[in-house]
Amino acid sequence: MFLRKIQRGLARVTFGAIAIGAALLSSGCSGAPYSCDKNHCYGTVSWSVAATGISMELTAVPLTSGDNFIDDEGWLIDYFASGDPNTGAYWVETGETNDGFGTEYFWAENKANWGYMQYDLGPVSQHDLDHATWIAYKVEQDSKTPSSWNVTISDAKSGSVLFTGQSTENSMSPNTVIEGQELAGSQGAQAPIAFFSQNAIINGKKTTFQTSDGTPTANHPPTAGWWPGNNKPSQTKNGGTWFTDCC
Repeated sequence: MFLRKIQRGLARVTFGAIAIGAALLSSGCSGAPYSCDKNHCYGTVSWSVAATGISMELTAVPLTSGDNFIDDEGWLIDYFASGDPNTGAYWVETGETNDGFGTEYFWAENKANWGYMQYDLGPVSQHDLDHATWIAYKVEQDSKTPSSWNVTISDAKSGSVLFTGQSTENSMSPNTVIEGQELAGSQGAQAPIAFFSQNAIINGKKTTFQTSDGTPTANHPPTAGWWPGNNKPSQTKNGGTWFTDCC
């Protein structure tokens, strides 16, 4: 596991549909410069909701960092957290990223007295990238220590745990969940289409799929949205299918 401190912001479809969608959207990528340095660019959906955890599944895709970084991930956030004058928020996030070191699994935290810390866990396997393997991500409040938050990354099909982490001494009370893509820099990033599914929130021992369509953001780049058709959370029983694509 590599530790780096970096300044950063904040329904399944068939694999046939993934391949078709990837071909269609990737063909629209121009490679033009973008302005995501001072203010990062996002392709995300957010929900304002009290939660003690977030759960989702994400297809592994090869990311190209460009001159800064790009990622696909989920955030569990406490906005307007007391005691944090710099950002006004505490959070724990997890997903896959490329910030110049290849496509890697990671998790990160922002908390009082420590600020932002990122934990790079190792490369996403070439097999998983080639097959757009579904990877499950979970951030959940520890049942015995409320100021600790457990991160679990696993193979969605087999349930095999790939990585774990824990944010300790983090006194957040989450009120927001976000999923999607974050982009920083001005040129060169690439990300094939990725899908987010099984989108759920956790409250204590109860896990509930999203039923609200949330608040979408697409800065173009990244491109993002609910997958066309009846794939919004309000239309499904498994939290909807969100997609991201860049650049």
